[in-house]
Amino acid sequence: MVDRAFPLSRRSLLGGSVAFGLGGLAALKTAAAAPPRRVVVLDWGLAACCVALGCLPVGVPAPSWGTRYAGAPALPAGVVDVGLLFTPNFELLQALEPDAILITPGLEAMRGPLERVAPVVTVTLDRPGAGVLERAGTETRRLAALLGLEAAAETLAARAEAALEEAAATLAPLADQPVWLVNILDQRHVNVFGSSSLHHAVLGRLGLRNAWNGEPSMGEFVPVGLERLAGVPDARLVNVALGGFGRLTAMAANPFWQAMPFARDGRTHEIGSVLGSAGLPAVERLARLLTAALTPVEAVRG
Repeated sequence: MVDRAFPLSRRSLLGGSVAFGLGGLAALKTAAAAPPRRVVVLDWGLAACCVALGCLPVGVPAPSWGTRYAGAPALPAGVVDVGLLFTPNFELLQALEPDAILITPGLEAMRGPLERVAPVVTVTLDRPGAGVLERAGTETRRLAALLGLEAAAETLAARAEAALEEAAATLAPLADQPVWLVNILDQRHVNVFGSSSLHHAVLGRLGLRNAWNGEPSMGEFVPVGLERLAGVPDARLVNVALGGFGRLTAMAANPFWQAMPFARDGRTHEIGSVLGSAGLPAVERLARLLTAALTPVEAVRG
C-alpha cells in the first residue's frame, strides 16, 4: 500500500544526492560516521518534517511563525530563533555549532557563506510539477536516510497513505466535485493552488477536482482576481489559512465576494495552514483537514 503511493528504490535513494546537494552530502559523510544530530533548518516546512521524523532542530528562523505557517507538528519551545528566513544571524549559527544546515533551493545563493559554519544540504520536499505527491514520499525518505531515521519515514508514509485512503472513502459522495483551493490575499485577490502543487495532487487522490484549469505556474500558486472564481458556479471554495484564520470571515463584508456562487450558496470552508514544503506530514495533514471540513457536506447529502 505504501510502496504504491510513495515508491522509493535503493537506486533512487542513492541517486538522491542531486536533490540534496552533492557537496553537502559528501561533507557530512567524511565529517562523521554518525548522522547529524545538531541540525539548523532554514525553512519552516522542512523544519516541521524534521520534527515529525524525530529530529528536533537546534535553530530555525522565527520559530513561532514557523509553527503558525506549518501548522503541525509544532516546533519545540527550545528551538533557537536564528533570524529571518532569508537573512539568518551568522553569529548565532556559529554559536549553535550545528552538524549540518538544511536549506531549500531558494537559499542556494547563500550556500557559500553557510558552508563556513557547517556542511549544507539542500532538500526539496515539494518540487512542483507532475509526480509531486510521489516526490513528497521519496524526498522525505531521503531526508530520513540523511538523519538516520529511516523507520520514522516509513511510519510517516504509512500514516499519509492511510489518511489519503480514509479521506477518499469518506468523501466519495463528493467525487469529482470542483473545489477552489485558495489562500485569500485581500478583498480582491487570492492565490489559487495550481496543478503543479502538492495541494492539487492531494485533491486528486481524494477524488475531488481542482476548479482551476487556467494558466500553469512554476510554483504552488497562481495569483488571480476574484472575478476568475466565478467561472465554475458549482464549485466549493476551501481557504487554506496560511499564517492564521480570519480572512474568510473578513470577506463577509465584501459585496463582490458575497455575490460569488460559492459564497451566496454557503459553499465556503476554511482549514488550517498547510505548507507543501513539509513533505509527507503535509500530505497527511491536508487530507485530514479537508475531510474534517467537507464531511458535514457529505453527511447532509446522506
